[in-house]
Amino acid sequence: HWKSFARTGKPVVKEYQDEFFERHALVLDTGSRIGDGGEDAAFEEAVALAASFVYTIDTQDCLLDLLFLGGEVRAYTAGRGQMRAEHMLEALAGVGPSAAGDFSALARAVMARRATLSSVIAIFVGWDDERARFIASLRAEGFGVRALLVRAEGDAPPGVFQLRPGKIEQGLAALR
Repeated sequence: HWKSFARTGKPVVKEYQDEFFERHALVLDTGSRIGDGGEDAAFEEAVALAASFVYTIDTQDCLLDLLFLGGEVRAYTAGRGQMRAEHMLEALAGVGPSAAGDFSALARAVMARRATLSSVIAIFVGWDDERARFIASLRAEGFGVRALLVRAEGDAPPGVFQLRPGKIEQGLAALR
């Protein structure tokens, strides 16, 4: 570094290294059979759960990508010079249910970002083979995946943690 050499009279070498920040994806599956009262409650709880993750994940030293369907795939990134988490909360405040069959577009959007991701938190309001394949493919690629299913009835498949509407806090406490 010639400026330091001129100032000190001794050779100075500056080393640069690329900075790496972990990047996490928060995926909110908005697919719902619209009109089913039980699913409406589960959907609202899922959105609130996503908002709680946005609020609590410290984006000072990492990036957080929020992905969900809102007519089309919506993607927001917070942390390290990107938008602030408050903007993600505003986006979540306006999210509504999407058609249950639209999940493939969301899955493709997440898979397109997989080269930059460290982990994935996926929040579902329904479960089917397509969602199971999505989670299996993420795990097969070595990602840390936390799959959460918000629904009142039934049991969660293996590797998926089920949270019951109205009892989200108790369910999250058991998750630790």
